[in-house]
This record gives sequence, structure tokens and C-alpha cells, in this order.
Amino acid sequence: MKTWISAAVIACISGTASAQVANHIEQCQAGDATIGDLIVHCTAAIKSGKLSPAREARAFLNRGTSFFDREQYTLAIRDYGLAEARDPRIPEIYANRANAHLRMGNATQAVADYDRALSLEPRDIQSYIGKGAALFQLSRFREAAQSYDQAIRLDPQDANAWFNLGVAHARLEDNRAAVAAFDRVVSLAPEDVDAFVRRARAKHALGDMNGAYQDLTQAVQLDPADAQAFYLRGRLLYDGGRQAEARGDLAKAYQLGLDLPWLAEYVATLGR
Repeated sequence: MKTWISAAVIACISGTASAQVANHIEQCQAGDATIGDLIVHCTAAIKSGKLSPAREARAFLNRGTSFFDREQYTLAIRDYGLAEARDPRIPEIYANRANAHLRMGNATQAVADYDRALSLEPRDIQSYIGKGAALFQLSRFREAAQSYDQAIRLDPQDANAWFNLGVAHARLEDNRAAVAAFDRVVSLAPEDVDAFVRRARAKHALGDMNGAYQDLTQAVQLDPADAQAFYLRGRLLYDGGRQAEARGDLAKAYQLGLDLPWLAEYVATLGR
């Protein structure tokens, strides 16, 4: 026995399906959707076959970013590659894929993708910073410093770029340049404890013990739980012959959980 479905019913089913596809497409690009929902909706939108190549590229890009946020970097890289195949003109594809490669330790691939992103969007500050980080992983510190400098030229108020530039200069043993970079960081972000600690290290290398002590004091005032800052200040005092003053800082660093052989041995002798 044949079952006949009216044209009206078919149109209703078709309309419902179209509405569902439209909803998946909309939710795939929703800024307030959860990561899980984005993956579900973007997958459904892709499978619908209703997307143009450009919109399909965006769907793969958005799903890839959701995988990235889940730290599923292999899946993210796969989706970014599929997005590139649909529309290779989107700079975010390469910048995001570079970020995933960087998280996986694939620094060479990351540099190549950051370069692709910058060829499409030469004013992308975050790609310059990311490229610097990848070059840093490759121990190409001078090139890393140049990349951070490019970011700073685009935005002299970017404290993160200045911080990374200071770290690169320190690795190059250009401690004067490192101090100058960290000077900018603390002026832009006066609560950045790590900037004070790193500037103290650079000042110490330059023989500026008083400046290093002042920076470490600022660091422990900003974060009384910073074991490294207490240790460095204590060691600075200890090596300077001020053992009695060093005792409290070194004991505090150990109490906060800093695990260093010299420190453990030092604390063990305090009770003797």
C-alpha cells in the first residue's frame, strides 16, 4: 500500500529543515555560544552542504578555534587546514594555526604561518608577538627581538610586547636594553610582578645591586606569595655579606615551596 505525502507536508518538512540549517549557521558564529555548542553547530552547518566556500571556511575556522580552546590542537590544525582549502585569503586561519603549532612546540611551522598571516594583515600586532615567541623557542633571540619591536612600532603601549622584548634582550645578554624594556613595562603595567623580578635580574647583571634590591622589594610587596622574588632578594643580601638580613627572605622562599638544592641546604643549617 502506497503512502502519499502531500505537497504541503513536504514543504513544511523542507521549511523546518531549512530553519534548522539556518540556526546551525547562525549559532556557528555566535559570540556567546559555549565551546561545545559551537562545535556541534559548526559541524552541522558544514555537513548541511548549504554553505558557500567562504562561509564554509569560516565554519571550519570557528570550529578549529573551539578545538583550540579545548586544547585539542591537532584537531584545530586540521580544521584550519580545511578552512584554508576553502578560502586561503583569511589571515586568522594562519594566525590561529600558528598559535596551535606554537602550543605543540612546532615552532618552525608556527613562524611560517605567522608570516602568512602578516602577509595578509601586516598590522596584526599579536602575530608579531606570536612570531617572536616561536623564534624565541628556536633560540633565534635577535630575530625574536626584531619581531617584538615590530609589534611595539604598531602599538607603543603594548606592555606584553615590551615584556617579551625585555626577555629577548636578556637572553642576548644586552642587559641595558632589557632594563629599558622592563622600564616601559612597569610604567604601563605597574602591577606586573614578573617585570620587576626580571628587571632586577638585569640590573644585577649590570652590577646595580641597589636597583635590583629595590625591584625585588617592590615585587614582594605586590605579591607576598612570590617565592622566587623572596629567594632572589635573600640571595642578593647573602652574597653581599648581609647574611642576617638574608635569613628571613630565604626562609620565606622555602616556606612558600621553592625547591632549590642550595636553598634547602641553607634552611637545614638554620636550626644548627
